[in-house]
Amino acid sequence: MLTFWLAAILIILIVGTIFFFRYKTWKPLMLKTEIDSKVNVLDKNITVGMEGKTVSRLAPAGKAIFEGITEEVFSQNDFIDENQQVVIAKIEGSKIIVKLKK
Repeated sequence: MLTFWLAAILIILIVGTIFFFRYKTWKPLMLKTEIDSKVNVLDKNITVGMEGKTVSRLAPAGKAIFEGITEEVFSQNDFIDENQQVVIAKIEGSKIIVKLKK
């Protein structure tokens, strides 16, 4: 009797699995939205050596403005307070690294 029930359950599981995948019953459960936005795309006018001013505190990341363009930047060494003059030291991919202007 026990083997009959085990066989019945096994058959039901196999048929259910085949039905589930063959007839795409999982399609309504799928997430259909697409993300088409881009993260931190640099403005082409941003170059090494540009001078700007911090808009927020860099601890070590924050915002700075360069010729009217606001970008997320990272401090090269220490924390930098708000309203400080900075210079772009280097650009690594989409990461702008700044240092205090001397």
